[in-house]
Amino acid sequence: MNGYGQFCAVARALQVLGERWTLLVVRELLLGAATFTDIRHGIPRIPRATLSSRLRGLRAAGIVETVDGEYRLTESGAALYPVVRELAGWATVADRAALSEDDLDTAALTWDIRRRVNTAAVPDRTTVLAIEFTDRAASDRNFWLHLSRTSVNLCRDDTGAPVDLWLSAPTMDVTRWWLGELSWAQLMRRPGVHLHGDRALQRQIRHWFQGYVFAPGAPGPAESG
Repeated sequence: MNGYGQFCAVARALQVLGERWTLLVVRELLLGAATFTDIRHGIPRIPRATLSSRLRGLRAAGIVETVDGEYRLTESGAALYPVVRELAGWATVADRAALSEDDLDTAALTWDIRRRVNTAAVPDRTTVLAIEFTDRAASDRNFWLHLSRTSVNLCRDDTGAPVDLWLSAPTMDVTRWWLGELSWAQLMRRPGVHLHGDRALQRQIRHWFQGYVFAPGAPGPAESG
């Protein structure tokens, strides 16, 4: 027997969505990922073979379809957004699933930041923000965001483009800011957090990011446009 052998709708839903990584794949598609590579950017620890398997399962269940070589959610899949949001809310209310060091991932964090840039608020020229996670190993320590009103690019290697702002901070502090647990002003006051560079841009940077999409009170992707 592959399922739970129960009539309960919760059990039947878990037969489709209960495997490890499956709901995170759905989350990535809900947040705009359309390619295998983009999904892996959002879930960097998922093995490639596992992602292929989960996508096949979601397609068989009618939750995901492929159009012109890209993945997208069906109407049934898109209907999972409130479910995913409620799960995130459950984890944050009263700290039912506390954030720990084991949850920190600089690649996933910076990718999420990249897709939540408020491009209307960034300068009208390309601006480069260098981020250094001071407590990480060299392979996960440095990232560069190239921000403009028409595109946002995340780089793990220095392209040589002039850097306008440098942010250095412990991973936990940046993660807590992103989740909405710290304001930008509180982040700037944390020990070991430093922001250097153009003074005018330092005053503007807090307006460049829309924040974690599942933070309490945050608008969803469609609402934030």
